[in-house]
Amino acid sequence: MLSLDEVEPGAQCTHKNTNFRYSVVDVGEEEILLQAEREGLQDLAVPIDLFLEEFVLGERYTAARRGRGRGRGRRTGAAASTPAPIGPKSKGRIKKMVRDRGFGFIRGEDGKEVFFHRSGMAGADYDALSEGDNVEYVIQEGPRGARAEHVRAAAPEEATSAPAS
Repeated sequence: MLSLDEVEPGAQCTHKNTNFRYSVVDVGEEEILLQAEREGLQDLAVPIDLFLEEFVLGERYTAARRGRGRGRGRRTGAAASTPAPIGPKSKGRIKKMVRDRGFGFIRGEDGKEVFFHRSGMAGADYDALSEGDNVEYVIQEGPRGARAEHVRAAAPEEATSAPAS
């Protein structure tokens, strides 16, 4: 059985029974947030005790995948398993930050709210953002609904839209 000390963000893991592969996004006090590596699979929030019993870290179960592996080297970490987001850029403001859990919500210019996680910051500093800040992002649809990826701080729009005299 795994030890919690071995689990850290960016680690790759495999579910023992299904052989589905995930990347560890965040380790909380009660649960671990996992991002599915295969399209069509749902991201998971797994209670820590269940994770420690049912998952293994690293490449241990790749042989059971019957040749479906990616085979492009052995890089580890979130950047190795997370494809770059594609789609139109959206703009909005951060409505709520849940700092201790590493996520928040953005209200877009269209009025819709979308979830984001610090793992979708594309190199930006999550801790530098605050509620009310303007951001740009790409919306990705997943099994759990819309999610903002590639979130970046943006300049306020009011400065560019002043009427000419």
